Amino acid sequence: MNLKKSLFLAIIFIFSCQDKEDEETSQFVGKWKLIEMGKYLVAGKCDGEIDDEEYRGLKSKGFTLTLEFKNDGSGIETRTGPEAGTEVFTWTELGETICIKNSCVPFDMAPNELSFRVNFQEDAYCQDEDYNVTGDDNKRACENASTSNTWIPEQCNTERYRREMD
Repeated sequence: MNLKKSLFLAIIFIFSCQDKEDEETSQFVGKWKLIEMGKYLVAGKCDGEIDDEEYRGLKSKGFTLTLEFKNDGSGIETRTGPEAGTEVFTWTELGETICIKNSCVPFDMAPNELSFRVNFQEDAYCQDEDYNVTGDDNKRACENASTSNTWIPEQCNTERYRREMD
């Protein structure tokens, strides 16, 4: 009876070790530093030249942003400079989409897996003088509703991260 029990435990141990080896670690696991942030100059297009003036201004004030993705689906965001702090978040990778804090966006991973980019498409909208979004869905309707309304065209923002090497 003892021999059967020992053999059974040995088999379970072998298969449990094999399962751990078979588990796939996400390409995101590790630390990533924000190295580029801005908006594409052509409204609505997520391609081309990037206006990064705001990011350069933040960097001059000591701003950095690091994301650490852990294998268990948790992560830590660390910010320095203005509004410095840390925040814990959850994340998942679904095909070519990454979800962080319940917000999912497609990503482009570099072939060497040392950097990735995410683009955030924002729809056009109308804003009133109190910075509230109105129901107007085109520029003419927005501006005709009130002379103090502002039409905000669609835009695409981007962020690029580089893997931090230990």
